Amino acid sequence: MTPIMHKAVKSLSIVLALTLSHPVFAGLDIPYPSGVERLFTEQTENGTLRVPIAPWSQQSSVPHEKRSGTVTVSTFELRATSITPAQVAAPIRQALRDAKFQITLDCMSNECGGFDYRVNTPIVSPPNMYVNLRDFLSITGTKGSDQIINILISRIGERVYIQERRVDPAAQAPVATSKITTIAQPSPTTNISDQIDQTGSVTLEGLDFTSGSTNLGEGPFSVLSELADYLRQNPNTKIVLVGHSDAIGGLEGNIAISKQRAEAVRQRLISKYGIQKSRITAQGIAFLSPRASNQTPEGREQNRRVEAVVLQ
Repeated sequence: MTPIMHKAVKSLSIVLALTLSHPVFAGLDIPYPSGVERLFTEQTENGTLRVPIAPWSQQSSVPHEKRSGTVTVSTFELRATSITPAQVAAPIRQALRDAKFQITLDCMSNECGGFDYRVNTPIVSPPNMYVNLRDFLSITGTKGSDQIINILISRIGERVYIQERRVDPAAQAPVATSKITTIAQPSPTTNISDQIDQTGSVTLEGLDFTSGSTNLGEGPFSVLSELADYLRQNPNTKIVLVGHSDAIGGLEGNIAISKQRAEAVRQRLISKYGIQKSRITAQGIAFLSPRASNQTPEGREQNRRVEAVVLQ
């Protein structure tokens, strides 16, 4: 091998090594929290994607915009965290603006349309993605006629799930895991009053419901005592108790069961703690908002729960 050829091969080897260890990516890098793990990725060249660009409404359902190019769909999970969807979204929103994307959708839970938004928006199937109907955020950005991205972020228990759906020109499509940045995670909150003030709701942990049963155990349940104290300290506050079930059985039956569980908690607050019945209502949404996988006994147990949501 001549010196010139040797030099050329050496230069090519360096370029390949750098490319493999630091993939070239001329497009948009999405910043995610440290500790996030990729669950799923699917990429299609010359594909087409429908992306939501506005919240749900009775007149137009969920408006979507269709783009063609290199389609990439990915999901991520962040475990054992107190970080919120809003905190995850903050640097993403800034990254979109810095890259000159126009943000066409930026909403949370009920602002997006809640259940109606969820059922009219494409979402990767479990166990690679879960959506908590009461705690999710969706943000869409567009750039020109060939780039669009939607990020859906949802918190379930101590886990955050993220879905990224995007269309890029072939030259700017992501070819490796997105850049990870660090977001300071706040200390977990254990006080019911603080949790309600921060999020407007609280999961009533520790209540005793077995699968298929609507009977609330005898207790005592310290979480109900704390909730009653909060209601006494805030005499104008009204709440709705939202019952959740595991995924064993059909939807209608589980809606009935989850509502009856919420009603059992309502009656306990009224009869034992003296809370006015006009301040508490009960609803059930079955297995439509899981916080864990229904494929394991542990996950199903976590999903059988009641949440208190502040109305005013």
